[in-house]
Amino acid sequence: MFDQQAIKDNFTRSATQYDKYADLQRVVRRHAVKLALQYWPRNGCILDAGCGTGALANELSGYQLYGFDVSAGMCAVARDHIPYCVNANAQQMPFSDNIFDGVFSSLMLQWVDDTVSVFSEMHRLLKNHGIVVITTLLDGTLQELKAAFAAVDGLPHVSNFAYAPDLLKQAEAAGFSLAVAKQDKIVEYYPDTIALMRSLQAIGATNKHVARSKGLMTPAKFTALEKAYRTFAQKEGLPATWQVLTLVLRKEMP
Repeated sequence: MFDQQAIKDNFTRSATQYDKYADLQRVVRRHAVKLALQYWPRNGCILDAGCGTGALANELSGYQLYGFDVSAGMCAVARDHIPYCVNANAQQMPFSDNIFDGVFSSLMLQWVDDTVSVFSEMHRLLKNHGIVVITTLLDGTLQELKAAFAAVDGLPHVSNFAYAPDLLKQAEAAGFSLAVAKQDKIVEYYPDTIALMRSLQAIGATNKHVARSKGLMTPAKFTALEKAYRTFAQKEGLPATWQVLTLVLRKEMP
């Protein structure tokens, strides 16, 4: 289970600097947009679910764009790009039934406990045969950091990420048919462990598990973490692996 208040607070704190550090998010979003444009009708009405800073608006011209985000700080930034952006939860989207031609959601789903409800809400909001384009993180993400922390203590320092088959079953149960499922492995490199941790903190992507350690890491523990992470070192630096799932889903009426 996630600490939802911590998620809201961390993303609000990072909102004004988020785009400066969100290189992975930008790459994933742009690839997903290219895919979405193959399916959405021109000038369609699109919802950006978990819109963050509203960066989608810079890459999606000619559409009626709406957005929401769980972070009030993100919404405040996003309104410069998406005028109709509301502070809301993905499990209870504050929009009427059957009004959107498409729903876009990039790297939001992994922060939600009840993904079943999110798929159901997306299905409710879409017009018949409307298209959802989702990206999310899968098991194996930050596997090096997770393994390194395991050498330090037994607490969960890295979030648990979903398995693709589970998400596909949930989407199907919500009434979607699958058009595309694509998994990509993206590896970023850092000069040291503290650079990685600072990068994660800058985009609000630190661990939000309720059972996480809430105290500061001692120098001894950090030294142990750095030593353990160094076992994964490559010539490019310390790797951070991201397993990214992209789904294109079509609403099917019974």
